Amino acid sequence: MVNADVQRWCTWSGIVAVVLFFAAFFIAHFIPPPGPYLTQNEVVAMYQQNATGIRIGMVCMMASTMFVSPFVAVVSIQLRRIEGATPILAYTQMSTGTVGIVTLLIPPIMFLITVFRPERMPEITYLMNDMCWFLTAIAWPPFVMQYIVVAIAIFRDKSTQPVFPRWVAYFNVWVAVLFLPGGWLLAFFKSGPFAWNGIFTFWIPGGLFAIWFVVMLVALLPAIRRQELEAQD
Repeated sequence: MVNADVQRWCTWSGIVAVVLFFAAFFIAHFIPPPGPYLTQNEVVAMYQQNATGIRIGMVCMMASTMFVSPFVAVVSIQLRRIEGATPILAYTQMSTGTVGIVTLLIPPIMFLITVFRPERMPEITYLMNDMCWFLTAIAWPPFVMQYIVVAIAIFRDKSTQPVFPRWVAYFNVWVAVLFLPGGWLLAFFKSGPFAWNGIFTFWIPGGLFAIWFVVMLVALLPAIRRQELEAQD
């Protein structure tokens, strides 16, 4: 069975995930993100003065991960159409997407632990803030592999009516490439474009993360429709 309607619902769940994920940053007053150059007193004051906003925002971020899973599943379903009987790339996309969900779930939990006792020793809050932002910005490997796998699968599609257009593969390659600089260099900078709040570490990867869901939705909906029509023939 094609289950086209279920696939469409799963596809749109990705947009719900993106909205919740980025709404969390605004609710928590993490746009623009506080940089690693902040002093210990500034970090402690941030958690003490905005405890409620951070709590609500991080709960929203946790909730966003629920809606990523169906989206990852429907991408794998469509990749499996390309591969046929041995869907290695589809399963790889599923596994990396699943690991990616875990990496999205851990940071908000850590933020919630940090803000749970804002009156604790300042040194501990300062350390945990570093941990929270490192976990938020540095977990690039599963996403890079996911995008590369999607691109490879599309490039390997030699059918007369490809599941996805080839431009989607090139887009995934560029997203993977642009994820790399910040992830590799984050640990070496406390300010500038490669710090955890910098353009190459937060803004470009964050923007591309959201755009990826939109682009894949645009590609998935026609693919699901063609699959539905093929099943009716």
